[in-house]
Order: sequence, then structure tokens, then C-alpha cells
Amino acid sequence: MTQLHNKLALGIGLTALNVIAVTLPLTVQADTQTTNTAIGLTISPVITAYSSGPTVTLGTIIPTAGGLQSTASDTVSASTNDSLGLTMTLEENGATTAMTSGANTIPASAGTPASPVAVVSNTWGWRLDGLAGFGAGPTSVITNAAPSALTFAAIPAMGSPYTINTTAVPGSTASTVWYSSRINTSQATGTYSTTVKYTITTN
Repeated sequence: MTQLHNKLALGIGLTALNVIAVTLPLTVQADTQTTNTAIGLTISPVITAYSSGPTVTLGTIIPTAGGLQSTASDTVSASTNDSLGLTMTLEENGATTAMTSGANTIPASAGTPASPVAVVSNTWGWRLDGLAGFGAGPTSVITNAAPSALTFAAIPAMGSPYTINTTAVPGSTASTVWYSSRINTSQATGTYSTTVKYTITTN
């Protein structure tokens, strides 16, 4: 009788264990993955503002035997967002560097930016104070006046631009370019003109 009770107790115990095993809660392990996305943007360099003259008026010269001179200026300015800045150049905008009136001409000065010269009679030239060999100036407006000792250069021919200003950072810059002509009584009358081209380029 005692053995039967032991077998019954063992059976009940095993059954209880099976029930407990089935009803235990499941354990879930979390899984984590990471990934990165790069955000890119390119900003193009632009020239945001620019201006010049657009006209330089040397006025009227009433010539004398020794020659009288007129001088006037043009300011060219520009702004850029380019991180390397900008470059300004100037050059003649036509096939000849002479000022013309019909068939008559006033040739460009014999000077260069590195070696500018005083404007001689019946020539014209340009200068920028403090640039290359021009010297500090200051240059000022004169009209039909005694010749100046300031030195000038010939305008560069079309296709051979000369750099008048360069910057290395974004922002604004400006250059004042002076033009001058000296005329004596051997120059034919007329209204003479020419056109200078400025080019502004981001670096």
C-alpha cells in the first residue's frame, strides 16, 4: 500500500513539472543596427554685382602748341561669393587701341604698366594709382589744363587683357582707372572715342 502511494506521488510531481515548463514566459533579445546618410550641397561661385562708368568724359581740349591735357576716371566694382575671390582685367574692345574720329586717330601711349610714361602730345593712356609702376598718385580730374607729370600706359590690345585687381576671399572690391589725353595744335579736330572692356572672373 505504501508503494502505490509513492508511485502516485511521483506521477503527480512529474505532471506538475510539465505544466510549469509549458507556462514559463519566453525571453526575447533586442537587435540593433545603425546606418549613416551624408547630406551634401554644392554652392556655385557667382558675381553678384558689378558696375563701371559707363562713360568717361575727357571734355573738350582747346589745343596749344605745347599741348593741353584732360584726365578723368572710371570706377569698376564687383562682388562675389567665391571663396577664392575674383579677378578684374581691362583691354581694348576693338581692333585698334587708338581713339578715332572718322579717319583721324589719337594713338595709345607708348608706356606700359611696368614702365609708364607721361602722356605726350596727341596720345592717350590709362593708369591706376599704386598698381605696377604707376606710382601712388593721387590722380585727379583735370580738364584742358597744363600737362601732368603723372605716368600712363597704353591700353592693352583686345585679346591681351591686363589684371587690374584680384582678391583671394569672397566680398566686394573696386578699382578706379584713370584715362588721359594730351593734344596740341597738330591734331585734327573731331570727337574722338574708343571703348575699354572690363572682365570680371571668379577665381
